[in-house]
Amino acid sequence: MSLEMKRADDWLEDAAYNRAYDELDKVMAELQVRPGDERQALLPLLAHPNIQVRLDAAIATLTLSAAATEAMQGIASLGYCSQAFSAKRMLRAIEEGTWKPT
Repeated sequence: MSLEMKRADDWLEDAAYNRAYDELDKVMAELQVRPGDERQALLPLLAHPNIQVRLDAAIATLTLSAAATEAMQGIASLGYCSQAFSAKRMLRAIEEGTWKPT
């Protein structure tokens, strides 16, 4: 789903991006409610070569590992791609206290 989001973002296909996002959101919610919070299975994806996969894994695991924050900071430093912008915005919101990862 993250790979589809990246592809859709590259081609400015908002509807495809939103569909993939909605599906990813459902999967993340399911992983979170499973015994032991199965989002930890996503931690290896923090090193994935695709920036959208890394971003989504970091967002999903922010409460589970400091490595997720480091990955998010690394993405934020990459410049002006949409993923870097999203990472910067989320890090700022966490810092300001306007968003709390769950």
